[in-house]
Amino acid sequence: MKGASVKPGVAVIGGGWAGCAAALTLAEAGITVTLLEASRTLGGRARAVELEGQPLDNGQHILLGAYEQTLQLIERLHATPGLWRLPLSLNQPPDFSLTCPRLPAPLHLLAGLLSAQGLSWREKLAAARWAHSLLHGAEPPDPFTVSQLTRKQPEKLNRLLWHPLCISALNTPPEIACARVFRNVIRAAFGGRNPHSDLLLPRRDLTALFPAPAAARVIELGGSVRLSCRVVAVDAAADAITLRTRDDTTAYSHAILAVAPQHLANLAAPVPELKSLATDVASYGYQAIATAYMQYDPAFRLDKPLFALAEGPAQFVFDRGQSHGQAGLLAFVASTAGRLPPNWLDQAEAQLQRIVHPGTARWRKSIVEKQATYACVPMLARPTHRTPHPRIFLAGDYTAGAYPATLESATLSGVQSAQTLLEQL
Repeated sequence: MKGASVKPGVAVIGGGWAGCAAALTLAEAGITVTLLEASRTLGGRARAVELEGQPLDNGQHILLGAYEQTLQLIERLHATPGLWRLPLSLNQPPDFSLTCPRLPAPLHLLAGLLSAQGLSWREKLAAARWAHSLLHGAEPPDPFTVSQLTRKQPEKLNRLLWHPLCISALNTPPEIACARVFRNVIRAAFGGRNPHSDLLLPRRDLTALFPAPAAARVIELGGSVRLSCRVVAVDAAADAITLRTRDDTTAYSHAILAVAPQHLANLAAPVPELKSLATDVASYGYQAIATAYMQYDPAFRLDKPLFALAEGPAQFVFDRGQSHGQAGLLAFVASTAGRLPPNWLDQAEAQLQRIVHPGTARWRKSIVEKQATYACVPMLARPTHRTPHPRIFLAGDYTAGAYPATLESATLSGVQSAQTLLEQL
């Protein structure tokens, strides 16, 4: 092991989207940054993987046009953004379809609901009135769940629209999902400008979309990026933060802890000022997300880039031939996937059979992120970026904010954590 050394600058622990956003923000402000990532791949819970010789992702992601911080970061780093923007369209053949036209928000949602296929006029009017009250009415009470929020909506609307949106956006069952956070997502998508409700599909693998170019920019600006470098201990003194890895011990002026919340306690608990924080975050529950990749004949393609699926376990199927140029490859996504049956791939294919008959899959692989997101429940204690220790800051999708665990929450938190640190310098 190398001896301890004093190195001025900031350490960012964790190379996910929050950590990369924090490191980039600091580096662009002229701060010397060291980004430390335990794995060999940047991106955290939204990263590239390889299966069957193809570049894929550990989970199929979709972004909203309202995710302005994430989009701004991506556009700054790419000559071509690498995102495919689609006007909001939810198609679940043969039961339901909703398309929002290019009208000023929220008129586009009203027009989409009133022209939706598969709903009666009574259901359309009920949906429009409820959406209007959600966008313009008072916040729901703190303890309210999404099921309580939607209890007066017709069963069909909850089954086809509101509850699937909750599961997709919050990755939490509506019975326990936070009504306030769900309202925040709906308001962000439909209460601002029309493009905010657009769906954006990545056209690159997730690491190449943002984390890798962000890290390259950090290096270009004089910082460093250390992969396969796990921080095993944090020693917080009054004048420095000392990090111990398996290989060395190094002192920094400040540190941003940008690890996933389930990994925070191991680093934070030994720091006396952070014990209470570590205890709060240790109480979080988690929800899984599963992605199944199925390779069909390369000549096969869906009629649309994605479809909603009925009757579980998957909620969506994506055609990666159209988004990534991987002909015949489909990605099925199952949110709140903690209790998937052993034959869930067969069931997902059966869901697809209601829409189209692609033939026999040449191969099938699944990736299950067991702790993909924290459970977004009411009155969850989400910490601020500033901690009781003046030299330690937090970044991550679990920190205080309006949105659930999304890429936007992660990048917003990373940028805001870095800005909070910069204000102190």
